Amino acid sequence: MDGLPKELILWILALPLAGSLFHALLGGFWVRTLGEKFGKWLIGALGTGVVLGAFALGWQLLQAMLKLPENQRTVSYLLTDWIKIGALAIPIEFIIDPLSLLMTLIVTGVGGLIHLYATGYMADDEDYPRFFTYFNLFIFFMLTLVLAGNFLVMFVGWEGVGLCSYLLIGFFYRNAEWKSNTDAANKAFIVNRIGDAGYLLAMFLVIALFGTLSFGQVNALALTVLRDAGWAATAIALLLFLAAAGKSAQLPLYFWLPDAMAGPTPVSALIHAATMVTAGVYLLARVHPLLEMAPMAMGIVAGIGALTALFAATIAIAQTDLKRILAYSTVSQLGYMFLACGVGAFWAGMFHVATHAFFKALLFLGAGSVLIALHHQGDIRRMGGLARALPITAATMLVGWLAIAGIPPLSGFWSKEAVLLSVYHAKLVAFAPVLFGVGVLTAGLTAAYMTRLVWLVFFAPPAQHDSHEPPRERYVTVLSVLGLLALGSVVFGWLLPSEQAFHEFLKPVAEPTILTQEQLFFSEEAGKGLVFGIALGAAIVGALFGVARYRRGTPQAEAQLQGVWGAAHQQWGYDGVMRAVGVNLGGALALILAVIGESLIDTVVNIVGASARALGVLARPIQSGYVRSYAFMMMLGALLLLVAAFVYGLR
Repeated sequence: MDGLPKELILWILALPLAGSLFHALLGGFWVRTLGEKFGKWLIGALGTGVVLGAFALGWQLLQAMLKLPENQRTVSYLLTDWIKIGALAIPIEFIIDPLSLLMTLIVTGVGGLIHLYATGYMADDEDYPRFFTYFNLFIFFMLTLVLAGNFLVMFVGWEGVGLCSYLLIGFFYRNAEWKSNTDAANKAFIVNRIGDAGYLLAMFLVIALFGTLSFGQVNALALTVLRDAGWAATAIALLLFLAAAGKSAQLPLYFWLPDAMAGPTPVSALIHAATMVTAGVYLLARVHPLLEMAPMAMGIVAGIGALTALFAATIAIAQTDLKRILAYSTVSQLGYMFLACGVGAFWAGMFHVATHAFFKALLFLGAGSVLIALHHQGDIRRMGGLARALPITAATMLVGWLAIAGIPPLSGFWSKEAVLLSVYHAKLVAFAPVLFGVGVLTAGLTAAYMTRLVWLVFFAPPAQHDSHEPPRERYVTVLSVLGLLALGSVVFGWLLPSEQAFHEFLKPVAEPTILTQEQLFFSEEAGKGLVFGIALGAAIVGALFGVARYRRGTPQAEAQLQGVWGAAHQQWGYDGVMRAVGVNLGGALALILAVIGESLIDTVVNIVGASARALGVLARPIQSGYVRSYAFMMMLGALLLLVAAFVYGLR
């Protein structure tokens, strides 16, 4: 008896799947039968209830796990055999351990609150059942991803969240003016396929080298199998990073995520805060022994993470759309998570995943409350002075601002400080001091652009709104969820012994097992006060800069996007380059290949086919079906053989 009720995994997965099937098959019927108001209430209550029910079961698993010794907290659950090819056997298996359970609680807890919020935010939408069909299905696939016990089961969830994100980003598609939404959905889907190709290639290499896809077996055999594998260890690590970079929006594949803002605000919160974009970080933490066998690849992960964090922060500070600022902020914070994983502090990366889930969901949903009040006009240059009209939204978003800016004692400070401390002590990466400097600079920029957002929306001199109605807060569910997420952003960092307890909780599964602490870090505690002070100082300087610059509104050059502000607003030209390379150059290459295929290859194939047909016509009379014809051919052949033998015999 292992002490864990592992059959609860099936219920955790089944609840959101059942909710999705109910909405898909019966949702429209109930709305028509019970009336729009009560029918939508039923759908919203069921759609939210199944996710929160899964959270309750996950919490029950957590309580059971905490009663067990550390070495008994990992349990595999084999559902059934799936694929058998020769010696390769791939079952449908799931895993319960601190890492998968942490992600389960984040996905269902924060995801459940976002579902509750959506019952109010989407209340007037005619496609209410379709929305909750996709929303519940997204949760199911995300849970499949984080609970998977092998690469192939994870890939089902990996592709499933990609499909659902496509459906949700392009949710509004019925009118011609919404073409930008479907373009954004296509962009997300296509860019993620690049990362998925890396995942597949890595999986094939793992099969070839390990003979299994089970995470437990692969991690246990990593040192033995890859010690003398040469390039294979680095190839697997880099391919896995490519997969993670696609899902978690890192350079060079980050540019799909800002456009994902085309979806409804609850979708933005679900994708950006607690689920899909953190899947890449989770993947690296899940298979960290494979990364440890390729220190060069870990250096690349750390470098790309730091570069992405800084690059996205410089773009965020020049954005004018409320949700796009938060989108680039997400890209930047994900860079922090990859930076931690790259230096070997996998637990710190997951710590920032957990804290980020609360404060980023809070900020996105707070932005949604602002958009409701302003009838979805999202340009922050046309806001200002909304704190009086939207007091609950303003108060909760202030909590989110303090958390993401890194002001203690809120949650974001502790996780960001843990990441920076790990980088400060990093020994594996030769350029760790540069990475630390980039991390500190990014922290200052984060505080600056988030102060800009909060100040221009709530405290700057009021701008002229398009709406003739005065802004006001709506929906009890929207405001109650904001309050709960604000409480979570405080509690996770302050009232709970989070940092040390979090580290100890994840140690059995997220602690490096091949590289020692002496190989990875110079020290674990020395210099903590210095890093604490530097991180806090960067946050304060950034916040003061934001207040000083925007206290009277947006400066004219910035408001008109002139000079450097215009360049930053356009992503420093990166998206344009990617569009030119991916769409224009890719389209031209596809056209050339099409011409070659149609004019050259097809011509050759047609000539071969015509020649075979002509030879067939010539040879057809030989196959007459008459015995005398066949006897004549046999005699003729024998005669020719005799003549040939006679001629060559004389020589």
